[in-house]
Parts: sequence; structure tokens; C-alpha cells
Amino acid sequence: MSTRSPRSGPRVGLLLTGILLVCGACGGGGAPPDYTAEELEAAKARLRDHARLRTFETGKVFGDEWVARAPHDAELRGLYAYQLVGWGLSREVHEQADAILADDPDDPWGLYTKAYALLVEGEAKPAHEMALKAWEASPRPEFAFLYIQALRRDDFEAAREFLEALDEESRATPEVFRMKAELESQARYELQDPTWADSSRATWTEFGEMFPDHVLGYMRLANEAYNARRMDEWTPLMEAALDLAPGSMEVRRQHWRGLWMSELLPREERHPAVEASMGAFREASPETLRGLNGMASMYREMDDEESAAELEARVVERDPGSYHASMVYLAEMRGEDEKLYELREEHGEDSPEYRAQLAVVRDAVHDYLDRPLYGDTYKGGAYINLYSALKAMDPVPAEELAEAIRGMVEYERLNPHITYGDAPLAMIDHTPYALEAADLVREGVPIMLERVMESRDFYDTEGEFDQALRGALSGIYDVIGWAHFKAGRTEDGRHTIERALAIADRNRDARYHLGQVYEQLAAEREEEGDAEAVTEWLDQAEDSYIAGFGAGRGENPNETALEALYERRNGGREGIEEYLATLDERDRIRRRERILESRVEAAGTYEPFHLARLDGELVDSADLEGKIAVLHFWGTWCGPCVVEMPEYQKFDERYREDPEVRVVSISNDRTNDVIEEYLAKNNFDFTVLVDDDYVDRAGVNAWPTTWFVDPDGYVQFVKIGTALKLDEEFSWRVEAIREDTTSP
Repeated sequence: MSTRSPRSGPRVGLLLTGILLVCGACGGGGAPPDYTAEELEAAKARLRDHARLRTFETGKVFGDEWVARAPHDAELRGLYAYQLVGWGLSREVHEQADAILADDPDDPWGLYTKAYALLVEGEAKPAHEMALKAWEASPRPEFAFLYIQALRRDDFEAAREFLEALDEESRATPEVFRMKAELESQARYELQDPTWADSSRATWTEFGEMFPDHVLGYMRLANEAYNARRMDEWTPLMEAALDLAPGSMEVRRQHWRGLWMSELLPREERHPAVEASMGAFREASPETLRGLNGMASMYREMDDEESAAELEARVVERDPGSYHASMVYLAEMRGEDEKLYELREEHGEDSPEYRAQLAVVRDAVHDYLDRPLYGDTYKGGAYINLYSALKAMDPVPAEELAEAIRGMVEYERLNPHITYGDAPLAMIDHTPYALEAADLVREGVPIMLERVMESRDFYDTEGEFDQALRGALSGIYDVIGWAHFKAGRTEDGRHTIERALAIADRNRDARYHLGQVYEQLAAEREEEGDAEAVTEWLDQAEDSYIAGFGAGRGENPNETALEALYERRNGGREGIEEYLATLDERDRIRRRERILESRVEAAGTYEPFHLARLDGELVDSADLEGKIAVLHFWGTWCGPCVVEMPEYQKFDERYREDPEVRVVSISNDRTNDVIEEYLAKNNFDFTVLVDDDYVDRAGVNAWPTTWFVDPDGYVQFVKIGTALKLDEEFSWRVEAIREDTTSP
């Protein structure tokens, strides 16, 4: 792999450009260009300036003109393509790459541009392979930057090794030096070492000192300050960025959100301040679709729907088939889906308001799909919205649901567990296409397993990863077996579902499905008059439901099936409560055993903290020494966190007066206002500490997460995700630690 200096090429490129321009002007190859070599080089320099300042709005307008004037200059097209990347216009970036490569299939600028088009579309592997070819053909800093940018998404360690192998001159260019900071930021997650955040911050600071005319250094440090709520640092950094690039939408968006979301200004002054910044942006930048869309998006964040709609209407009117018009259509569709969620939370799924909104969502998705869309990127999400709405209808429209699922299979790539798991189940249960559903699952097996393998680093132990892999395989067999059963192939269904349970015996859906199969076999034996076989099959059905009963209540289908089976066998519901009560106790015993078995094998201490309460009082983690501490990480933005907060409030109240126990929650919401409003609305009064980037330093990357710490400061239990019965299950952990502490 070559690691030559990227500065060894430009002089040659400039000389060749001059020669070609002279030849083009003197030869017989057509009309001479309407620009000089110096003007062309100045145009390229201006495009680089726009990249340096992130002023993509002006950069695209300028590039449009120059590419029309010098269509065969590969470097110009490549620099122009970077402006298009800033707009998210993958199709147009592809067009620029194809135009360059049509003249020369090996042109490094063409390879670079094609790599960028692939990266914008999320195709990291082919992107870094293409970028490497560009770098090896012409080691320029732009090519090294793109290679590292794409490679780090696919192979973080390889990206670091490439960076370290570059010579000193290459590493000192702004493009490559930027990637040093980006990789250090990524390292805190990849290497699970929060100290890399400090390294990244230091590198960005050095970047700003080395390249004071590059706006990105100020933006990154300002974002760091904003996330840590250090607004005294944020303000001068943003002012420096705005002085450099008053017409940059990226800079302005960061400025607007800081003004609106932080406590820098009184609430009544925030909207006028954002609008004043918008006015300055309009003066500094030409009116573009990207700019209009960015301002509209900010207006929506400020709940100014009228202003947002006005700007979005202008986007659609100017170019209804554009990328940004498609973003408007997407926002409209998502808005109806968000209303559905709000109505469910407010009124419940059985309410007439919620039921009516299901049809609105269905129509909104069809409207979106009928629009002149820029591309297919968001169609998968649209079909998921459509599928979810149709599945919740009563009755379920079978043919529409089947078409929605087929659309998911064609376009959806982000949620294979839905596309190849939940959706085929719904197709089996609500349509006549059970065997088609089985084929869909088989088609999705490589995708689902690949997704599980990609998540390997999220598991702390091999056992946890093995459990996840078994769960995925079990789910695949379960759906295929259920499809066979519903298609009338009872024995095939039974054997396949039994195989699913042999892989993962806690698969509650498979337990339910197998119970249904056994009941069907009992019905068949009943027709044959074989009473003994009927009893045996019903006993097996009951055992299957009971085994699945302890896997989780709520929406657990085993509970309903078990009650129905009890009524069938006993001719009514008399005595059912006593029967179910014994099952509850059995379930409770099983859960407690599993929780106590989950104690951390090699307990360690945690990152100390000094965090402020909502009232400003500082809490030092040293104050928790000598007590059993429960540290609960959450946020109002986290759906699972919010669901279990009533139970968390009960748990907090249980130990509030206990002198040996301290229960503390740490929220990483953006503002105190959000937290206070949420607590007041729900009448919660548990202790909340405000995150100051502590979650990054401590390595917390999933919500909710809860640590159970012994009096010596060692984390004995870690719970990631929601609990089935939080108050009860958290208490078991606390009392287990207390018992260990007090035991002689």
C-alpha cells in the first residue's frame, strides 16, 4: 500500500491541466473554452473553500456553473461532487462519477467520486475499496480522507493502521488530521475506553490551532461543549464558526439548536434569537432547497408549524421530484405516524381516536409512495409504517397487509427482525399466504444471521452472544414451523417448532405455537375417538403454555391460551384463579433464580462522578461509599425507560428511608426543562442527576442501564434494558447484596 505524500501530485496535475487547455484552445477539437487556466484553478480553489467552510449551498450553485463550463475536467467535477455530498444527493454524485469515468475509467477523481456516491448510500465496503484505488493511483489527502472515512465503518482497526502508516506530511493535512480526531472519538466506543474522548477533544483543539480557517474544528468543539452543557465554551466557538461561515447551513443548524434547546437564553427570547440567526443566514447564502428545508426543519422543532409549512411548500413548488421535496413528503408521512403514537399513549389502542388514525397513517403512506420520490431510500420505512397500521386494524385487511410485507422485503434493510420475523408471522396469522411467508423467512436467514454477527461486540461474554444467536435461529425455525402448521402441514409444523425449542427453550412464541399444534393433534385424536391420546396431547399443550408463561407477561399469548385450555378441560372458569396463582409463584421463583445467577463474575469499580441534581446541588460518588447504591441511567427520549418509570418510582420509594441504600437516577436529556416537565407531569419525585457526558466516560451505551453497587464500590449486578417487574426484581438484587454484606 502506498503511503507517499499526497502533495507529490498537484503540481503535475496543474501542469497537465494547463497543457490540455492550451491544446484544446489551439487544436481543432471544437470551440475554445470561455475561461483561462488561471480562472479554472481559481474555481477549484473556491470549491475547496466551500468544502473548508461547509458552505455547500453556495458551493453547489457555484459548481453548477463551472461544471457546465468545464465538463471534462475531472478534478473540478470531483470537487463539485463534494458539494453534492453535502446536500445528500447520491444520484447526482453518481452522475458526476459516471461522467468522469466515461472519459477515463481509471481516473482517480472518478474513482473517488464513485466511492463517495456509494458511501452516501451507506455502502461502506465497496466505497472504501473504490477509494483505495483512487489513493493508490494518486495519493491525495482527499482520497486518503475518504478511504479512512469509509473503511472505519467496516473495519475500525484497519482504518487506524492505515492512518498510522501515512507519512508525516500526509498526516499534517487538514483532511487526514480530521480523521485522526474522528477515529479517536470512535475509539471510545470501539475500544470501550472513555479516555479516548479526551484525546479526540485535544486533537480537535490542535486542529483548530493548525487550521484556524477551517470551520469544522470550531463546530466539533462547540458540539462537545453543548453536549456537556458548557455554554460558556459553546458561545465563542459558535461565534468563531459563524464569522468564518455565516452562510453554512451546518453551522447555522448547530447555532439554532443551541439557542433553542439550551438554557443560554430565557424561553421567551429563544424563538426571536433563532429567527434573527435565520435572517443572517438568508443574507449570507443564496436561497436553495437545502436551505429552505433546513429552516423548515428548525421551525418544526420550535413547534412553529405555520412557518415550517410555508417553507416546505416553496421547496415542493420549486422542484417536486427533488431530494428535499422528498424529505418534505417523508416528514408529512412520519408526522401522521407520530400522531398515532401520541394517540395510543393518550387514549389507548382501543380508543376511537387511535383506530381512526390507523386509516390516516395508511393513506399517508400511500400518498408518500405515490409522490415523485427522489429515490427508494425511505420506502422501506414507509412500508413498515403501513404494515404496522394495517396489522393493528380490526379486521386486518389481508391483501393490503400482504402487499405491505412484500414492499418491506423489497425495500427495507434496517430492520430485518421485523421484515423477516414479525412480518412473516403476521402474514401467516392474517393472510392465506402462509407458505409464502415461510419462503420470505428462508430468504432472510443470511441477512438476519449477518445482523446478529455484526452485533457481536455488544455482548460482554461468549455466553450472551451464544444466547442471542440461538434466539435468532430459534425464531427462524419457529416461524417456518408455524407457517407449515397454518398451511395444514401439522406434523411438519410440529417437528420444526420442536427444533426451535431445542435451540432456545425460552422462546415464548414457539411455546405458544407448539401448544396450539398439540391442541390440534388432540382435536384430531378426538375425532378418532382416542380419549387417551387426547389427554396426552392436551397435557403437552398445557406444559408448553406453562413453560412459555414464565417468559414474560403482558402480551404473552401463552397466558390467554392457558386460560382457554383450562376452560376447555374443566368446562368453565371455576377455580382458574387458584390455578393461575400457583403458576405466578412458579414464575416468580424462576425469575429470582435467574437474576441471582446473573451476578457479575469479576466485580469491578465504576468511574467516579460529580453530577448536579436538578436544583444544582452537586452529588459526589464518594458520598455513596458504605452504602448499597443503585445507579439508573435513563432519558425521557428513551421509550423503554419511560415505560418502566412508574415501577422505578415505586422502587425508589421502597428504599427512600433505608439508611443502607441509596437510589440515584442519571438522565442524559438535553435540558433540565425537559426532565422537570416530565417529572411534574407524572408526579415523580425520585432523585435525578444531570449527565455532563459522564455516560461516555463511564462507557454506558444502552438505555436503560442500571448498576447495583456494594458498599465497597464494586458493581455486583448490571441490568441492561427493561425489567419484567422492576420493583420486585431490583429489590432482589439489593437484598442479595445486603445479605452478602451482613453475612459473617
